[in-house]
Amino acid sequence: MSKHLVLGAGGFIGQHLVRRLADNGADEIVAFDRFSRLREGAPGPFDDLSNVSYVLGDFLNRDEIDSALNEVDYVFHLVSTTTPAASNADPFIDIDTNVRGSVELFELCVKHNVKKVIFPSSGGTVYGDVQPQTIGEKIAPQPRSPYGIGKLTIEHFLRFFKSSAGLDYIVYRIANPYGPGQNIYGKQGVIPIFMHKFLVREPVTIYGDGSMVRDYVYIDDLVSMIINSYAKPSNFNEYNLGCGKGESVNTIYEAIARHTGYHVGKKFLEIPATFVQKSILDISRYEQEFDTFTFTTLDEGLERTWAYVKELN
Repeated sequence: MSKHLVLGAGGFIGQHLVRRLADNGADEIVAFDRFSRLREGAPGPFDDLSNVSYVLGDFLNRDEIDSALNEVDYVFHLVSTTTPAASNADPFIDIDTNVRGSVELFELCVKHNVKKVIFPSSGGTVYGDVQPQTIGEKIAPQPRSPYGIGKLTIEHFLRFFKSSAGLDYIVYRIANPYGPGQNIYGKQGVIPIFMHKFLVREPVTIYGDGSMVRDYVYIDDLVSMIINSYAKPSNFNEYNLGCGKGESVNTIYEAIARHTGYHVGKKFLEIPATFVQKSILDISRYEQEFDTFTFTTLDEGLERTWAYVKELN
């Protein structure tokens, strides 16, 4: 018997992860989030899953986290209270919320004898603007933004709790996930945000000249990589998760135009000082230790995501 607690279960990655855990035979899954829709009496996202229960709580409420951790084996810490833009505007946000909340969580995990903590970090912002063609885990992280600094700080605290209290953990430094279920009105996620703009025929916002490169990984592939590895013994604590290929923002724009049959205008803005020009993750450590993947192609992923965006309108 195993009990899984997913913090941030109502988010993009969280919803996909809970479903895959349920399909993969997890005995008991606790989905923890604010779930505002549930508070209003609306149906929940996991009502059809018999092995999933809800906890309507606040990550920053220590008592609620303490209660949710009862007899839990695996903790997925998917909560992030900020975005890169919000952290740039106020660097104290990450310190006061994400970092402090995470440290309190890890203390409570030790108290409850949690078997393992799984923390999805940020592959792009943690490494910063480093030079190699692809970025491997041996490269020293050089985050340029408060958001990336916060993620790396949480990683360091996990290392502290492992050495001081024996708390096992695995960190996934994730590339840029995309796919159905992502917020089309949010501040993160170029692909769904662009698609919504194409749908309503509004110009897209591009930082710089569109040459900025990112590693885009389809959500089903990302969750498969997590499911395939989180409970297994590992030689390392940090693993990059992505598809190992890069695409420019201009390429994404043109690919979406092909799939939608539309063209919209482009509004170019100055690149913020903390932005990284290029980020492609080297995933060889993961593949050598766990498995190799046949990744969803960009065209396939865009087609599925576009079908989802159209259904929302």
